[in-house]
Amino acid sequence: MSKLLVGGAETVTRLAKPYGIAEHKGKIYVCDTTAGQIVVVDFINKTMKNLIDERGVGKLRKPVSVAVDDEGYVYVADTGRKDVAVYNQAGKYVKSFGSTFEHVSMIGVAVHGDDLYILDNRLGKVFVVNRKTAEVQTVIGDNPDRTKNLSLPNGLTVDSRGMVRVVNVGNGTVKEYDRDGNMLSVFGRLGDSPGEFTRPRGVAVNDDRMVYVVDGGYQLVQVFDEKHRILGYFGAPGLPVGSLNLPAGIVVSRENLDFYQKFAAPGFKLREVIFVSNQYSSPFNHALAVFGLGEMEGWEQRAAQRAKEDAEVLEKRKKLLQQLRQQPGQQQQQQQQQEK
Repeated sequence: MSKLLVGGAETVTRLAKPYGIAEHKGKIYVCDTTAGQIVVVDFINKTMKNLIDERGVGKLRKPVSVAVDDEGYVYVADTGRKDVAVYNQAGKYVKSFGSTFEHVSMIGVAVHGDDLYILDNRLGKVFVVNRKTAEVQTVIGDNPDRTKNLSLPNGLTVDSRGMVRVVNVGNGTVKEYDRDGNMLSVFGRLGDSPGEFTRPRGVAVNDDRMVYVVDGGYQLVQVFDEKHRILGYFGAPGLPVGSLNLPAGIVVSRENLDFYQKFAAPGFKLREVIFVSNQYSSPFNHALAVFGLGEMEGWEQRAAQRAKEDAEVLEKRKKLLQQLRQQPGQQQQQQQQQEK
């Protein structure tokens, strides 16, 4: 992050203990739980500023999750306020959600169209609320079949199709729901093997339906395809660059790729960038880590050549196996001729 934010005169704050993050039109919105602020990071214009300058009813206490709608309104789940506060693009307080339904601890928020998704980890429910009328449309996690409900949910995201994904600390799973609360699928379990989780936190989905899951226990991010097959992981501790330190929030973006491309390795073509917040920073673990997903130039040609070589080796093995199978028959024919 320090390499991206140059020209420190425009930097008006720092990240103390970041948690939830969101992206809107290339800007990164970060919940700083210690400062009680939403910090807006603009890499293009090289600024990092507090969004909220409110006192009284609009003051934040402990923001943990943030989302931004298409109109630029910012929604903040604040465990200190025990509600979801709404601010306009200038950081002015507009209203809050939570007075129209019973809740205990709001720790997650996401937005899709006119729907606002609010996660209550104590109740184990996601409230789907109309962001304009504040009316509760449906409740996810209130199914008579308990296996389809949530287990100590710790984070959520809503993809472009409106599918809801919720990570669960209680059983180490990621559960997927539609907008009406029907559980569509589930993957993962508690454990220390690939595809398993110990303390899942943030979750994000890209346009290719790849799912990124932050594990605060093993301090890395696991990546899955849309069929829930694990593709790999990144950010493991101990790396000289890019290791994570108690990671929490994650967001994926394809905005301003030309800007980030100059920071990539030679020959590496960026497809998207991934932002991960670290609650604790050090010279090796920055408060906001930026990763790039893409391909090395020429990888398709190399993959095709490797596939051709593998096919040739397989063909040779088939011919050798066929010869070995024919040998007993040939030996039997020779023995019969000798007997005659």
